[in-house]
Amino acid sequence: MEGSPDGVVIVQVLADGSLRINQAPVSWDALETRLGQVFKLRANRTAFVRGESPVEFAVVARVIDSMRTAGVVSIGLLTPELEKSR
Repeated sequence: MEGSPDGVVIVQVLADGSLRINQAPVSWDALETRLGQVFKLRANRTAFVRGESPVEFAVVARVIDSMRTAGVVSIGLLTPELEKSR
């Protein structure tokens, strides 16, 4: 799904601080580069951040900063409560 031009992009911050882009592990150092690659050919520059419950806001803010630097225009936040309501 990560390479799909039309699929939804979700950056996950796991409880242990590790990251994934649509289930694919990515390091903090590679996050902006990988996001840049994912969004290079996309017209829709929207992505979501999903943080597990114990993740601190500062960590999520760091991910959002990386997403902005990589060219993501619209960023949504996903929480377990929001996902349950779908």
